[in-house]
This record gives sequence, C-alpha cells and structure tokens, in this order.
Amino acid sequence: MAVERKRFGSGILSAAVFVALEIAAIIMLNHSSSLQNIWINRASHRVHAIIWSAGENIRNYFTLDKQNKVLAAENIELSSMVREFGQRDLSYRENHFYDTKLGHFKMIPATIVKASRNTQHNYIILNKGSEDGVKPQTGIVTTSGVIGVVNSVGKHFSYGITLMNPRMSVSARIGFTGMVAPLEWDGCNTDGAIMRGLPLHQQINPGDTVWTSGFSSVFPADIPIGVTGRIRQVDGSTNEVSVKLFQDFSALRYVIITENLDRVEISELEKEAEK
Repeated sequence: MAVERKRFGSGILSAAVFVALEIAAIIMLNHSSSLQNIWINRASHRVHAIIWSAGENIRNYFTLDKQNKVLAAENIELSSMVREFGQRDLSYRENHFYDTKLGHFKMIPATIVKASRNTQHNYIILNKGSEDGVKPQTGIVTTSGVIGVVNSVGKHFSYGITLMNPRMSVSARIGFTGMVAPLEWDGCNTDGAIMRGLPLHQQINPGDTVWTSGFSSVFPADIPIGVTGRIRQVDGSTNEVSVKLFQDFSALRYVIITENLDRVEISELEKEAEK
C-alpha cells in the first residue's frame, strides 16, 4: 500500500512538473520570435472563439421558450393587422356594409404539450388554463387556419378537440363573398378537409381560397383555411369539394386561443329568440 501511494505521489509530481515546463516553454516561445508569437495568439483566439460560441449556444438554448413566447405575441398582433387591412379593403368594395371591428376577440398564445394525430377522435392539450383566462367553447387557431375548440379547462392546462375529429366542423366560405358551408376533416389526411352541400348552380374553381365565414361565435371571420381542390357531384343534387388545408396538423406546435367577448350576449339572444 505504501509503495502504491509513493508511486501515485510521484506520478502527480511528474505531471505537475510537465505542465509547468510546457507553460514555461510557451512563454519562452511567445517572447522569442514574432512568428511564434503570432501563431500562439491565433491559437489562443481560436480557443476563446470556441468557448464563447459554446457559451452563446447554451444561452440561446435556455432562452428559446422566452423567444417563442415573444414571437407568438408578435404573431397575434401581425395577424390582427393583416385581417384589419383585409376587412377594410373588403368594406370599401362592398360599399361599407361590413363591420371592421376586431376588438371583440381576446387572443391568448399557447403551446401544445400533447396531441393525438393517428386516431379518428384527435385532441390536443395546451399549456394554458383558467388562470391564464382560457374558457371552454373558445376557438383554437393559427395564422394558417382553424385548429379546434377548447372542450374543458383546468387551472394550468386545457383540452381541445381538433378539426381532425368527426365531432368538429367549421363554418367556412369560398372566397370573400362566396358560398358558405360546413368544413370537416376528410378522415384521412393531416392537411385535408371537405365542404359538402354546395349548390350546383354556384361556380367553384379549383384553387379558390377558403376562409372562416364569421357566422360562428367561436372563430373570427376571414382566417384563411385552405384552397379548394377536386369538385364532384353527390346524388346529382349538390357539390362536394375537397380542401387542401394551409395548416398541416402533423407539424403543429404553437396555437392561438380565441375568445369571442360577445359570445354570452349572442347566446342569450338566441335562447330568448327560441322561447
């Protein structure tokens, strides 16, 4: 045991002497010639650059969540501005018979923490709940389309059914002033939907843009959803058109929760009318 300790101590001493000699040699080289001085400085700069780059990458990694939240907030603001300009243009073209107010919807950015995509009844769970102001029966959208509806809410999370679900349909319009019909998932593709019950006498062109109609109290009007594709007759009485969605559900992570601030008043008015 004593011999091993002696060998271990001797090894440490040898290593220390070697490191000291290497440092002394580098110092001597640094002062001995300009060429060697330049070489040593370049090597030192390379090491510093590698260390600084690694540190910056680590800092960027741990600030990604904050950056994503900032981008989501900016995305909401830009989306509202785009819709506002679009609605002003449409208002002008329709002789001002169009409501350009956008302040009736409250928007909350959220991140998907869990999602199903491979079943017939797909759902998502979001990282925002009642403490963040989320309520049931509010919409879930992106700037590329409609995602779903919030079904139930906890303190910190909320559960929603998506458009990739037979229980879900959206009131959609072909073009700004075109036909309105329910839009549903086609049951097969993560970026496919169908509009049914379209009258035969109305012309539909492949490539027409499909928008939210605004007839629902859940989703804002004029959110672009997709473009029309194949058109076919059903039983000789109506048309059915496929829709290529802008939002591919297989690449979905960040969403916006939309709450219609007038929904309660509209619901009460509808109940009163039914009486």
